[in-house]
Amino acid sequence: MRSTGLIAGLAFMLSLSACATLNESECESVNWSELGRNDGAAGRNISHVQQHRKACAKFDLPVDENAWRTGWEEGIRRYCTPQNGLSKGRDGRSYANSCPSDVAAGFESAYRVGKRVHDARSDYDRLKRELERLYDDLDDAAKGEERRKVRNRISLKESDLFLAEGRVRDAERLYDRYLYDEAAGRS
Repeated sequence: MRSTGLIAGLAFMLSLSACATLNESECESVNWSELGRNDGAAGRNISHVQQHRKACAKFDLPVDENAWRTGWEEGIRRYCTPQNGLSKGRDGRSYANSCPSDVAAGFESAYRVGKRVHDARSDYDRLKRELERLYDDLDDAAKGEERRKVRNRISLKESDLFLAEGRVRDAERLYDRYLYDEAAGRS
């Protein structure tokens, strides 16, 4: 019981710290250029500096927005590569529309390809779990009408799963084609 209270307390403290981007000592000593570079490399939108401004305003401390923006410009260009877009999409990560217009198209195109794979796999996995639950329901169902209804639901879910499997294959083919086209373009 005591460890549960400790864990709950730590979780509460973490949730409070998530509200502010910086504490007082960080506002006083932060390397704004490095922080901007890190924010950009994490894919945060340029408006994220407002959260730093808000955090530091609580302590009447200034934000060096020019240094932050210079760092962010460098970091966001590391983030906004097609390779990273592909990876972020495939991992199902969100995208904050943070890429500058001159590099956004390459990142976003790759992101959509990766996200399509992620979404297709997630849908397939969800349907597979639902089908497994239906098989459990069939084992638990009484004879007669109840079993027939569960079998019908299983049949429909198996069809859905078959279609989802096709969507996964299509998405993975598109992904492979993207990788092939990218490799051919670099040669």
